[in-house]
This record gives sequence, C-alpha cells and structure tokens, in this order.
Amino acid sequence: MPQYLAWLRQHLGHQPIIFTCAGAIIRDERGRVLLQKRSDFGLWDIPGGGQELGESVAETVVREAREEVGLDVEPKRLIGVYTSPRLASTYPNGDQVQFVAVYFECAVVGGELKTDGDEVLELDWFNLDNLPSTTPLTTHVLKDIQRFRGEALFDPAENSDKSPIDYMTFLRQHIGHDKVILPGAAGMIRDENGRVLLQRRRDNGLWGFPGGLMELGESATRAVIREFREEVGLDVEPKRLVGVYTSPKFDRSYPNGDQSQLFISFYECQLVGGGLRAQESEVLELGWFDLNDLPPMVACCEAKAHDARIFKGEAFWR
Repeated sequence: MPQYLAWLRQHLGHQPIIFTCAGAIIRDERGRVLLQKRSDFGLWDIPGGGQELGESVAETVVREAREEVGLDVEPKRLIGVYTSPRLASTYPNGDQVQFVAVYFECAVVGGELKTDGDEVLELDWFNLDNLPSTTPLTTHVLKDIQRFRGEALFDPAENSDKSPIDYMTFLRQHIGHDKVILPGAAGMIRDENGRVLLQRRRDNGLWGFPGGLMELGESATRAVIREFREEVGLDVEPKRLVGVYTSPKFDRSYPNGDQSQLFISFYECQLVGGGLRAQESEVLELGWFDLNDLPPMVACCEAKAHDARIFKGEAFWR
C-alpha cells in the first residue's frame, strides 16, 4: 500500500476517498498486454498503483511498474483518464475508493519481469480478445484500448446514484491543514476570434481557466461542467482532454494554512448554453485573451495555456 494511502486510512478508516493512481499499458512484440493477478481481489489487473505525495502521475507509473512487475518503463502516450463514480470499488478489507486513474502506453526500457511477492500473485501476457477475469476498472480500460487512436479517452459526465460530497471539506475535517492530493478539473472555451476565457480569482488576484475541485461522487467531466456553470454562468460540454497536471511544482498553499498537491484534468470544451457572468464570491472579473498574450496566471494555468497553444490531439502530462 502506498505510504500516502496508508496515512489517509489512519485518519479516515474505511470511508470513501478519491484515489489518484496510474497504470501502465505494456505490450509484447505480438501485441499482447501484460496483466498481473492481484492478491487482494484474486482478479487480473493492469500494472500500476497509487500516487505518492511529491510525485507526478508519470513518476507514479514508472515506480509502480518497477515495484510490481520488475520492469523499467517510459510513458509514451496518455491513453485515458478514468474518474467515473460508477467504477468505484470496495476492497476486501472494507476500504472504499473512487478512482482518478491515468493510463499510459509505456515502452519497456529495462528491468526483468518478476512479481513483487506481495500484491501480485502472477504475471502473464494476454490477447485483447481472450482476457481473463479482470477488475471492473481494468475491464473498462481494456475495452477502450481497442478504440484508442491517439486522442486521450475519458468518462462521460456523470454522478453517482448518491448526491456528491464536498471532498475537500470532508478531508479537512479529518486531516486538518496537512498536505493532501486534491483532484480537480478545468476547461477551455474559445470565442469566434480564437481567444480563451479566463477568470481572475479573488483569493490570489491571478488569472486562470474556469475550474475547480472534484466532489466525491462526480466524474472529472461532471466537475468541469458544474464549475463552468457556477463560476462563469456557462454550460459547456468537454470534447477533448488536453492534459493532466499533477506535478508537485503546482502545489498550493492557502491563506488558512491548508496545503495541497493538485491533480487537474484539463479539457477543451464546447459552449452549449448559459449567459456569461462572474461568480462574485470567487471571481473578480472575466476576460477573453489571446493565448500568445496572457495576463499573470497561476503556475498550473500557465502550463495549461502553453499546452493549449500547441495541442494537436494527443494529451500532455505535466
């Protein structure tokens, strides 16, 4: 179990959490995918695991591949981001999780195939048309691999059957101001001149893309739809994933002492309705800007803007 996850469980017990993680899609020369049989569920799974504090999700997948299957890998393409609450799981020990899972197509650059002797019972290569019994999330991802054509895949906008919960408030009740990984979503829309909509935040006076934190029980795409409606009054539909932003260099410290490491999914969106207005409690002003002539922005949004300028379809990871 990742140290960060173990620390969370010390404070929250078996209660539901949002579990940020990464998986490695590794193929052999015959196109078969490498799967591992898990010791907890007894089902087959894609190699991967939970993100630790202080590492990006790309670093997570490299570390987990080395630990679980003995291989040194290099992420080559981002295949998809999976956040649907309908893929939530309860582990045999009672731990409840909603996944925010990033899957990478990886190249093997070293190492020797072997199990970790703990979490992994066995390893094998499988054709996609002849798979063993897999975990629900892995089943979903392996189906998607067959339709992957370069643009990253993601879940539709949906909530769980229960009302979503303010995840940050829920966590802070248990862990205080300590640093936690907080998943969120942001989006980009353009006007008829190709300019992007930005908002100037009330908390720091800097500009950024509309967006915010995910709630427990909603997908990242549902989060970006909700945040656009709340913050700028617009109805949008996520169309393409531009990238994921998980590096600790984007960490945030807040005036009240809260510390966080962000895990942001950034979408290119289409405007479908609503009327432009700023949410006065969080937004000072709104503006349309050319991506080559931007105002002062928070670091994570600077990275998003850079990627938006050069985006051709394949998603970035930072």
